[in-house]
Amino acid sequence: MSIHPFPRRPVAAQPVEPYFQAERPVETPVRLRPLSALEQMYAYWGSDRA
Repeated sequence: MSIHPFPRRPVAAQPVEPYFQAERPVETPVRLRPLSALEQMYAYWGSDRA
């Protein structure tokens, strides 16, 4: 025999949404240009300022 502090109520069955979408719209990935040597230097040395 179990003790329930509150009377149990019937729970209405709700439709469960899927955690992920099975069919995603296909998006083309954004093509990034390679960084120049100067941009790489600033990206590296500027990363510690954040």
